[in-house]
Amino acid sequence: MARRKPRRLPNTAIHRASDDGRKRSFEVPLLWIGFAVFAGFPILRDATSDPMMRNRYGNDLRSCECDYGRERCERQQGGWVGPWYARDSVDARADDPGGGACRSRGSRAYAYSGRSSGDDTYRGPQSVESGYRGGFGGTGRVRAAGS
Repeated sequence: MARRKPRRLPNTAIHRASDDGRKRSFEVPLLWIGFAVFAGFPILRDATSDPMMRNRYGNDLRSCECDYGRERCERQQGGWVGPWYARDSVDARADDPGGGACRSRGSRAYAYSGRSSGDDTYRGPQSVESGYRGGFGGTGRVRAAGS
Protein backbone atom coordinates (compact mmCIF):
# COMPACT_ATOMS: atom_id res chain seq x y z
CA MET A 1 0.00 0.00 0.00
CA ALA A 2 1.20 3.40 -0.87
CA ARG A 3 1.60 6.06 1.73
CA ARG A 4 -0.51 9.14 1.35
CA LYS A 5 0.81 12.54 2.07
CA PRO A 6 -1.09 14.49 4.69
CA ARG A 7 -3.28 17.17 3.15
CA ARG A 8 -2.24 20.69 3.81
CA LEU A 9 -4.69 23.50 4.29
CA PRO A 10 -4.19 26.51 2.11
CA ASN A 11 -2.29 29.34 3.77
CA THR A 12 -5.39 31.53 3.74
CA ALA A 13 -7.11 29.29 6.30
CA ILE A 14 -4.20 29.66 8.75
CA HIS A 15 -4.08 33.44 8.48
CA ARG A 16 -7.83 33.83 8.70
CA ALA A 17 -7.90 32.45 12.29
CA SER A 18 -5.55 35.15 13.60
CA ASP A 19 -6.24 38.13 11.34
CA ASP A 20 -5.92 40.83 13.97
CA GLY A 21 -2.65 39.53 15.44
CA ARG A 22 -3.92 39.40 19.07
CA LYS A 23 -3.72 36.29 21.18
CA ARG A 24 -6.84 35.62 23.19
CA SER A 25 -7.13 33.54 26.30
CA PHE A 26 -10.23 32.88 28.34
CA GLU A 27 -8.24 31.39 31.23
CA VAL A 28 -7.15 34.66 32.82
CA PRO A 29 -10.61 36.35 32.95
CA LEU A 30 -12.20 33.14 34.24
CA LEU A 31 -9.51 32.89 36.92
CA TRP A 32 -10.25 36.45 38.11
CA ILE A 33 -14.00 35.87 38.07
CA GLY A 34 -13.56 32.69 40.12
CA PHE A 35 -11.34 34.49 42.61
CA ALA A 36 -13.83 37.35 42.96
CA VAL A 37 -16.69 34.92 43.63
CA PHE A 38 -14.59 32.91 46.09
CA ALA A 39 -13.47 36.00 48.02
CA GLY A 40 -16.69 38.00 47.67
CA PHE A 41 -19.28 35.44 48.76
CA PRO A 42 -18.29 35.35 52.47
CA ILE A 43 -18.16 39.14 52.54
CA LEU A 44 -21.62 39.40 50.99
CA ARG A 45 -22.99 36.68 53.27
CA ASP A 46 -21.73 38.41 56.43
CA ALA A 47 -22.88 41.83 55.24
CA THR A 48 -26.44 40.59 54.75
CA SER A 49 -26.74 38.52 57.94
CA ASP A 50 -27.87 39.58 61.40
CA PRO A 51 -25.36 39.41 64.28
CA MET A 52 -26.67 37.14 67.05
CA MET A 53 -25.62 36.22 70.59
CA ARG A 54 -26.46 33.60 73.19
CA ASN A 55 -25.56 33.17 76.83
CA ARG A 56 -23.54 30.23 78.19
CA TYR A 57 -24.20 29.32 81.82
CA GLY A 58 -21.83 26.42 82.50
CA ASN A 59 -23.56 23.96 84.85
CA ASP A 60 -25.96 26.57 86.26
CA LEU A 61 -29.31 25.46 84.82
CA ARG A 62 -31.28 27.57 87.30
CA SER A 63 -29.80 30.84 86.03
CA CYS A 64 -30.62 29.83 82.46
CA GLU A 65 -34.16 28.90 83.55
CA CYS A 66 -34.55 32.28 85.24
CA ASP A 67 -33.55 34.09 82.03
CA TYR A 68 -35.40 31.99 79.44
CA GLY A 69 -37.51 29.24 81.02
CA ARG A 70 -36.71 25.51 80.98
CA GLU A 71 -38.08 24.92 77.47
CA ARG A 72 -35.61 27.37 75.87
CA CYS A 73 -32.45 26.21 77.67
CA GLU A 74 -30.50 23.38 76.12
CA ARG A 75 -27.59 21.22 77.20
CA GLN A 76 -24.52 21.71 75.05
CA GLN A 77 -20.83 20.86 75.50
CA GLY A 78 -21.10 20.06 79.21
CA GLY A 79 -23.08 23.19 80.09
CA TRP A 80 -26.32 25.06 79.48
CA VAL A 81 -26.96 27.66 76.78
CA GLY A 82 -29.88 29.97 76.20
CA PRO A 83 -31.51 30.67 72.83
CA TRP A 84 -29.99 32.93 70.17
CA TYR A 85 -31.04 36.58 70.39
CA ALA A 86 -30.31 39.64 68.24
CA ARG A 87 -27.22 41.59 69.24
CA ASP A 88 -28.77 44.88 68.12
CA SER A 89 -32.30 45.83 69.15
CA VAL A 90 -32.90 47.08 65.58
CA ASP A 91 -32.56 43.49 64.29
CA ALA A 92 -34.76 41.96 67.02
CA ARG A 93 -37.91 40.15 65.91
CA ALA A 94 -41.17 39.90 67.83
CA ASP A 95 -40.20 36.47 69.24
CA ASP A 96 -36.63 37.51 70.16
CA PRO A 97 -35.84 36.36 73.75
CA GLY A 98 -33.36 39.17 74.40
CA GLY A 99 -30.49 39.01 76.88
CA GLY A 100 -32.59 37.21 79.49
CA ALA A 101 -35.38 38.17 81.90
CA CYS A 102 -33.32 38.06 85.11
CA ARG A 103 -30.19 39.44 83.49
CA SER A 104 -31.96 42.50 82.08
CA ARG A 105 -33.13 43.52 85.59
CA GLY A 106 -29.59 44.61 86.47
CA SER A 107 -26.59 43.18 88.27
CA ARG A 108 -28.38 42.60 91.63
CA ALA A 109 -29.12 39.05 92.71
CA TYR A 110 -32.76 37.96 92.38
CA ALA A 111 -34.40 34.98 94.01
CA TYR A 112 -35.90 32.30 91.82
CA SER A 113 -39.65 32.00 92.05
CA GLY A 114 -40.85 28.70 93.46
CA ARG A 115 -37.42 27.50 94.57
CA SER A 116 -36.50 26.69 98.14
CA SER A 117 -32.81 25.85 97.78
CA GLY A 118 -30.19 27.43 100.03
CA ASP A 119 -28.43 29.08 97.05
CA ASP A 120 -31.20 30.83 95.11
CA THR A 121 -29.30 33.85 93.83
CA TYR A 122 -29.08 34.56 90.12
CA ARG A 123 -25.67 34.33 88.50
CA GLY A 124 -25.18 35.85 85.08
CA PRO A 125 -23.85 33.86 82.16
CA GLN A 126 -20.24 32.69 82.22
CA SER A 127 -19.72 33.79 78.61
CA VAL A 128 -21.57 35.05 75.57
CA GLU A 129 -21.27 33.29 72.21
CA SER A 130 -21.47 35.26 68.96
CA GLY A 131 -22.95 34.12 65.66
CA TYR A 132 -24.79 35.20 62.51
CA ARG A 133 -28.34 34.46 61.43
CA GLY A 134 -29.33 33.89 57.87
CA GLY A 135 -28.03 36.17 55.22
CA PHE A 136 -30.44 37.05 52.39
CA GLY A 137 -33.45 37.83 54.57
CA GLY A 138 -32.29 36.23 57.80
CA THR A 139 -34.22 33.03 57.22
CA GLY A 140 -31.37 30.57 57.72
CA ARG A 141 -30.16 29.03 60.93
CA VAL A 142 -27.57 30.67 63.16
CA ARG A 143 -23.93 29.77 62.62
CA ALA A 144 -21.51 30.37 65.47
CA ALA A 145 -18.68 32.81 64.93
CA GLY A 146 -16.69 31.89 68.04
CA SER A 147 -16.84 32.87 71.67
